[in-house]
Amino acid sequence: MDPTTWVEVSLGALEGNLRAAREHAGVPVCAVVKANAYGHGLVPVAETFARAGAAMLAVTRIEEARTLRDSGVDAPLLLLTPPPDPAAAVKLGCAFAVCAVEEIERLPRNARAHLKVDTGMGRFGVRPEEAVEAARRIAEHATLEAVWTHFAGAAGPDGPRQLARFVAVREAVRDASIKCLFHAANSAAMLALPGARLDLVRIGTLLYGQNPPGAHVPFPLRDTFGWLARAVSVRRLPAGAAVGYGGEWRAPRPTRVATLPVGYADGFGVEPLARTETLRGALRLGGRAAAVALGRRESGRAVFFGSRRAPVVGRIAMQAVTVSLEGLDEVAVGAVARIPARRLLVSASIERVYS
Repeated sequence: MDPTTWVEVSLGALEGNLRAAREHAGVPVCAVVKANAYGHGLVPVAETFARAGAAMLAVTRIEEARTLRDSGVDAPLLLLTPPPDPAAAVKLGCAFAVCAVEEIERLPRNARAHLKVDTGMGRFGVRPEEAVEAARRIAEHATLEAVWTHFAGAAGPDGPRQLARFVAVREAVRDASIKCLFHAANSAAMLALPGARLDLVRIGTLLYGQNPPGAHVPFPLRDTFGWLARAVSVRRLPAGAAVGYGGEWRAPRPTRVATLPVGYADGFGVEPLARTETLRGALRLGGRAAAVALGRRESGRAVFFGSRRAPVVGRIAMQAVTVSLEGLDEVAVGAVARIPARRLLVSASIERVYS
């Protein structure tokens, strides 16, 4: 039975992106597979990166680490946040973040700790002036595998300042004769701040074929992800016919339309409200919406049949969306459309097909 909607994931492209990034960085790569491998599928992607030579895999939650171990993935794992139960993380064979002095006393003797230093992100980590003593205490109590940090905006003006703070921490730890690895670079820092590559780069965005904000990628990236759906209905509407809940769109002339079985429950048309709410941000969003409504800007609400755009008409429903087929006379029931969306928001219930 042919599926109505599915996601195509290229394992070959993922592997190629890893190899290209590792060659450019010149140091080992920790491949970040958190959040269901950025929507690509946790276990198949983790297996691919491990096979392609990733030195380590990184996840956020201990549940993700348990899924990988239960699936037979035996690659080195790093938990990017402190686990609620450090002993459980040790049992899974995970190294994990230590982000506060108070956490050190809870470390099992056989724990492998990555001490996080807050150089400007503000979420986790000891202060730079606490780092040497914290590193010493970890080394006395368990195994200090690494000291690390995370950039808030590597390609912006704060990136070099954060890197300078971390380099000062590294020198202080070394001067104290404490031996460990040091890592700092995410995808943007790997490109924009070569000095941040250190002993390991810890990257996600690049591996999934996407450009980090503000950074230039000097090597080719391969596309890794495509969401597809079939048209399940094609109709010709008379002028004035309404489409969708609320009848907010009406055909200005006789119009062919297609309906596809995807909607906001699947992640189409959904944007995360993640940025801080500011007046400037609200004005920017409002101006963008007004420009679309006035016809001065093309709406991002569309699907693509081949390279040709089919704009959404009417509201996007839970699992249905209707698009205009003006100029697309060849599209019929069963035609396959590419659905643009934030990869992380595409429902995990939609089948991933790997090649």
